[in-house]
Amino acid sequence: MSVTGTPEETSEPASALKNEPPLAKGLPIIGSAASLFKDPVTFLREQHKLHGQVFKFKAMHKTMTVLAGKEINRFMAGEGRDYFTSEVTWGRLRDGLKSPHLMIAVDGDAHAYQRKLLKGQFSKAAFKERMDRLVDPITTTLTSLDEGQDVHVGPFLRNIVCRQIGLAVQNVEVNTQQTEDFMTTQNTYLNVFMIGKFPRLALYMPKFALSALRTGSLLKKVREDNSNRCPVEGEEPTYMDKIEQGAKERPDLYTENDIRTISMLPFVGGVDPIGGTISFILYRLLQDDALRERVVAEVDNVYAKGALTYESVEQLQDVRGLVMETMRVNPVAYAMARTATKDFEFEGYRIKQGDELMVFTVANHWDETFFPEPETFDIERYREPRNEHKNGAIYAPFGRGPHTCIAAGLAEMHTVINVAVLLRYVDFEAAVSLDKVKVNYIPAPFMSENFKIKLTRRAIST
Repeated sequence: MSVTGTPEETSEPASALKNEPPLAKGLPIIGSAASLFKDPVTFLREQHKLHGQVFKFKAMHKTMTVLAGKEINRFMAGEGRDYFTSEVTWGRLRDGLKSPHLMIAVDGDAHAYQRKLLKGQFSKAAFKERMDRLVDPITTTLTSLDEGQDVHVGPFLRNIVCRQIGLAVQNVEVNTQQTEDFMTTQNTYLNVFMIGKFPRLALYMPKFALSALRTGSLLKKVREDNSNRCPVEGEEPTYMDKIEQGAKERPDLYTENDIRTISMLPFVGGVDPIGGTISFILYRLLQDDALRERVVAEVDNVYAKGALTYESVEQLQDVRGLVMETMRVNPVAYAMARTATKDFEFEGYRIKQGDELMVFTVANHWDETFFPEPETFDIERYREPRNEHKNGAIYAPFGRGPHTCIAAGLAEMHTVINVAVLLRYVDFEAAVSLDKVKVNYIPAPFMSENFKIKLTRRAIST
């Protein structure tokens, strides 16, 4: 395997390179679109196993080249970081939102400045003094539930995560309707402009129009309330303070639409990764009593020493293993859409400037070379002495390269906290046949909306 620079820099003559990458079989006209929309992870895994580290697929009018394996992950994060751009693919979303400097859709200085400005707001350390804003919303929600109440997992988790991050980052606690408005607005834009799953007609549907209107009004109020508040001396800058700082320092990067879009990020950025991962965890625990008993025992042992704290979260090694193993087998961020900015060679194929690419960053999650018995769910993989996830660039649930999730560490901790609180305060059982529950991509993977559980408060001493 080799990844090199431009054809002029490679030691292999053009004649030594292979022909076009193999093309995944598909249907006339639509190509592989149906398989991609239904279950993109399974499709990519099957094609990777069949064709290797490089292949192509067609979906409607688009042809994309898939690059997979740890070497491409290393290349993206290292010397090849300038060989990829997100501006072409994500530019469709940027243009649809009329947000010319959307962080995910820009590279270079524009991306680096925004990332540096906001990174501290999403670091694990920043939440040491804000742990209560993550713990309290889910604790109060669970302790206020009616005995034996049935809940639909998707809306339930989305609302909790949106409330937590909104409160912790924006100091705004949203309700269920506002959460659904945020997610309807975001996912409709993604499915129309980024993925092409929805026609543009979706932007004129009453549900979307009303959700977008209410979302815009709320974001305007969030900004106004932040500007009108009276900061306490020594108070750390808020998220909106940092955005206002950016608008003053770099007005070229912050139009009014840019400010509106980036102010929405905390409310939606973690909802699908965290909520989706927890939905997979609940589904698994309903099918594995032994695993469930093990992690519940660990949670109870930690709580026996006192309320959950920033430090005690580190003691939840089984829960952390459960979260990390779920992200291995059910990765929410499974691939990255990019465009080649230069010619380069990968696995003997020439990738040309302008080629639309999908980097299958989690391809090695099922490789027995790195994860022995990869089809076995094993929460012991991520601790000493095994540390299977630390073998190079093979474990990548948050992407790779300059656009790696800005809140990766926080998202992992946040998920561990939510799982621990859930297991501490409630028992749960399936309120629908699990055979009828599937994985939906909306566009991130989440257990289907019919997934419903019955929650019963645990009899615990406090």
